[in-house]
Formats: sequence, structure tokens, C-alpha cells
Amino acid sequence: MGESNIKVLRDAMSQAGGGGRRVSLPGGILHEGKRYKDVTLRELTGADEEILCGSFVNGAQQVTALLARAIAGVEGCPAPVDIGMTENMLVGDRDYLLLRLRQIEVGDLVHEVVRCRNTACAHKVDVEFLISEIPVRKVDELAATLETSLVDEQSKTQRARLRFPTGADLDAIAEFLPGNPGAANTRLYARVLDKLEGQSATDEETVRRLPLRLRAQLATFIANNAPGPDLAVDIACPHCGTDMSYSFDLNAFFLPSVS
Repeated sequence: MGESNIKVLRDAMSQAGGGGRRVSLPGGILHEGKRYKDVTLRELTGADEEILCGSFVNGAQQVTALLARAIAGVEGCPAPVDIGMTENMLVGDRDYLLLRLRQIEVGDLVHEVVRCRNTACAHKVDVEFLISEIPVRKVDELAATLETSLVDEQSKTQRARLRFPTGADLDAIAEFLPGNPGAANTRLYARVLDKLEGQSATDEETVRRLPLRLRAQLATFIANNAPGPDLAVDIACPHCGTDMSYSFDLNAFFLPSVS
């Protein structure tokens, strides 16, 4: 992990003072056309733990509730810190705040035990990394929508206007996961697409008819441009060399499981 990325998170920690409670979002909150980045987090208590162990429909709603309680304020923003704000935060900003809360409340070191996916090996492997070393993509400017070009198999381009996913989008697709990621993607793309050249609508049926090639390009554009931490863990089994890379499940690690 690059030193420049490590410095991003350490700089944010130094700005927060002794308690480490003031953080700068990699994306930001847009309110009435203005971007707000500086967030103050309060210390979590047993009352928060009790609420988080309560009943939630899915993990997205659980994160929304946690952040609505954990954010003490957003510097300069006149909007109230409530469920409405936190569910509409960018997914990457929500992940970043979860990382910071975990770092502040529990510590920088993360330890997991994962099993080699090679069934002939199947050894358990200890994985350790520091939250402060997780790369974080920051954006200099944040717009409500962005444009990209999608290229079909005849090399014809289509302009697409879209926004980055939010917590509300995760809530909307949760019913399809993990059983049907294709249906989840259809709903997600229909929600984030604002306009698609050559199409009169961007509803789920329109998105369902899109070639996989174009859907994959949408996914790649979002993954490569959305602000937030890179939760990919790149490791190989020390016993057999099998690639064991995976995406760190931040929600499952930090929050009580949702039944």
C-alpha cells in the first residue's frame, strides 16, 4: 500500500486532535449544491451497542442508524444529522466513517482468520493489517452527477449520466443479496443512472436489457472513480500459494450480524 495513501489517513487523524474525532470525508455531503466534508464523531457507548444489536432489516439500515448516532456534526452544514442524511451519504464515505470509528474505538490493527479456498489445502491463515494503511480515494470536487461513455461491441459509444451509490441504494438492493447479484445490479444501475443516450428511460426493465458488456463498464466506472477506502485484501496462502484475495467485509466485522 502506497505511502501517499497511508499519509491521507494519518493526516486526517492529526487534524482531529487528541481524541481523533474530527475527520474529513473522501467524498462529502452535498446540500443545496454545496459540499461539506468535515465531520465530528462522538464516542460510542453501551447504549449504541444495545441499539445496534436490535432488529434491523439489513446491514445497510444498521449502518445508517449507527452513523446517525455517531456523527455529532457536519461542519458548516445547516442540514440536521439524521437518518435522512446518513442513508443518502455516499457508500465510500459511509465505509470510511466505519473504518475510522473502528480505528478510534477498537484500535488500528485488524486481525482475521481466513481459510484457504484450495480444498486440497484448506489451512487457516492469520491475516493482519492496519486501518491506517488502507488506501483511500479522495476527490477534489464532488458533483451530483457524472458522465461517462459506454462502448458496445461495434465500438459505438453511448453517453451515460449517473451518480455514485448511496446507503439508500444499498438498502434498496439488499433483498437480492447474496442470492441474486444480477438482480441487485439491475436495480442499482436503474437507481444511479440519470440518463442513457438512446434510451427514453433508465428504469429496471431498460437496464435489464443492457448487454453485459455495458453493465460491466458501469460497474467499472463506479469502482474506479467513487471516493472511499479500497477494502480489497490481497494475500496468497503461505502453505500452497493459492490466491486468497478477498474484499474485507467491514459491516460484518464492525457491526453485530443482522439475522
